[in-house]
Amino acid sequence: MPTYFPADVKYNPVPFDHTYILYDPKDVISIISVHCSLLPIYTMVFYTSWFLITREVEAVVVVGGHLVGEVLNKIVKKIIKQPRPDFHKDFGTGSYSLTYGMPSAHSQFMGFFAAYFICIIVFKVQHLSRNQRQAGCFVLVVASLLVAFSRVYLLYHTTQQVVVGVMFGVTLGLFYFIATTVARDVGLVDWVLQWPIVKYFYVKDSYFHNYQSFKDEYNMYLELSKAAKGTLVGKV
Repeated sequence: MPTYFPADVKYNPVPFDHTYILYDPKDVISIISVHCSLLPIYTMVFYTSWFLITREVEAVVVVGGHLVGEVLNKIVKKIIKQPRPDFHKDFGTGSYSLTYGMPSAHSQFMGFFAAYFICIIVFKVQHLSRNQRQAGCFVLVVASLLVAFSRVYLLYHTTQQVVVGVMFGVTLGLFYFIATTVARDVGLVDWVLQWPIVKYFYVKDSYFHNYQSFKDEYNMYLELSKAAKGTLVGKV
């Protein structure tokens, strides 16, 4: 029985909607924890939308890092073979590595996400003020901690498993940021963008070569709009 429930309260979790995550619908913290646990999935949906709408290769680059992390997570779990907490000890029975809990994949995902995008905020995005940078980093750190907490609260992992997961993810995120920066500096990403199949889908890397904030894009729109109106007036 979960240690955070009173002795006289029976814990009878149910699946959340169409997911496999079990939670107590009568417990507010449990409800919040479910959505925190689903944050990595929400993030992947965001990456997909980001790429489809903008055709920016950065979305693919980041997803590639998450996939590398996922593979490494399964390998480490298979090597360590540390079981999940007793309540979910049979979770994922028959799968390659879901039965094991060390390290937590959700926590690792968010550790990578936070570390990579904190590096982006600090080293790549120049138009943000100091307060905006600090706020962005704070949100990323809090989001990672909430996901880690949710995995413990919902009894899918021990505290040790989520701590190791976050640390492993942060390490991967830092190294991946360095690796992708070097890949861009030496022209590897630009080389990939010249592939016929990539050019066919109009994939670009303006995120790296010509980054523009929403303000920059809006000002450019205003200038083009004025120029277009001036051309029409001239024709009339």
